[in-house]
Amino acid sequence: MTEGPPSPSRPRRLLVVDDSRLILTMVRDFFEPQGYVVEEAGHGGEALERIRAFAPDVIVADVLMPVMDGWELFEEVRKRPETAEVPFLFLTVEGELPKRLRGFHLGADDYVTKPFAVEELHARVERILSRREQVESARQGSDALLGGSVSHLAISDLLQILALNGKDGIVRLVQAGVEGAIVFERGDIVHASCGPARGRKALFRMFGWSEATFRVLPLEERPIERTVEGPATNLLMDGLVSLDEWNRWKRTLPPLDTVLRLSPDARARLTGGTLPSKASLAVLARAKTGATVQEVLDGSQVEDAALAEAICTLLGDGILRGGE
Repeated sequence: MTEGPPSPSRPRRLLVVDDSRLILTMVRDFFEPQGYVVEEAGHGGEALERIRAFAPDVIVADVLMPVMDGWELFEEVRKRPETAEVPFLFLTVEGELPKRLRGFHLGADDYVTKPFAVEELHARVERILSRREQVESARQGSDALLGGSVSHLAISDLLQILALNGKDGIVRLVQAGVEGAIVFERGDIVHASCGPARGRKALFRMFGWSEATFRVLPLEERPIERTVEGPATNLLMDGLVSLDEWNRWKRTLPPLDTVLRLSPDARARLTGGTLPSKASLAVLARAKTGATVQEVLDGSQVEDAALAEAICTLLGDGILRGGE
């Protein structure tokens, strides 16, 4: 049986599973001076043997391993009552989004793509364990309304607490004068709004807010606008992946006040190529008459990450040009 979240009187226990001796050594050498007890395993089967005696607080495992890979290990860990709620983080060299989504939809807590900085892994593990402690505290606490800042409690963590406890309510957020709202019904997210955005787009946009304040209020007694569907866990994981993609494309995205227009030979450049994606069509439609990057992002219900990718790709292909 697990012993619950770690406390100041008990060091945190990390089980790292990887067939690379270099990775195991690197993780141990960094985490042990941080106060962790680290146990190692070279594949999933060995990890299951270690778990019986070690009772980890968090598991970090590679995806591609001999004997038993990370997917199989994760599924086995989740089947066992004593480890079903132990946080699990994947290490992966697989960059394809569908494969990363597989881990999230199975219920994994996070992933780090190889090669990685061990400092990043440490930050992710600390966040996962902090989130678990917050969930445990919420389970033991009252139904009092919450309030605070996302600098202390990330939006994704707050939403997970509400979802796990099957709460009804409205999370109202404010950042830089922009208001957002996320509506819960019996732990399911049923609506999200953020400025002009609605649904998944709004929800995922707020995941990127780092300076917002929030209040959790009782659900109002009036008809609920329903713009979001699907289990809260899947939405939260999809949101984290979308945020990761947005942060990746944001590095090459022009400033938000940049005006995008079609290049004079845009039609010729598009002819004979593959059919434009939904996101590309949305960008092209706005760029016909000239629109800023911010107006393109706000003018479509396509998720920001997909629009950012389309903008960067169309600029790179010479189909769009940016300027005043």
